Amino acid sequence: MDAIMEATATETRSDILAKAREARRSGARNSITVIENAAQNRLSHLDTTRRASVATRLADVPKSARNTYLRAVGGRSPRAGIKAFCNECCGWQRNEVARCTALACPLYAYRPFRADYDSQAGDEQ
Repeated sequence: MDAIMEATATETRSDILAKAREARRSGARNSITVIENAAQNRLSHLDTTRRASVATRLADVPKSARNTYLRAVGGRSPRAGIKAFCNECCGWQRNEVARCTALACPLYAYRPFRADYDSQAGDEQ
């Protein structure tokens, strides 16, 4: 895993994205690997210990939530951090985040996806 991160750390983001676009155009089956390597390049600025821990957890994150998780771990998006935390707390189920019952949670007022649930609940009444 470290070898992949070190190899992608020398490439620029635009180089990696260009490879991913080319792979999609050519219909290559390994395009997912190229895209995931681009996502893992976001971890290159983390220290080695944290990077290893994040990579281990990333293996358990569903593919649909990996991008949000990587943005959150990168520390550039507080909103992504809240979204990733709530998703992980609710077992990576978006609908469950909207139906959250942890009223004492400090992030309850900031939880994502609540507008979807609130609008459905209002229609039922």
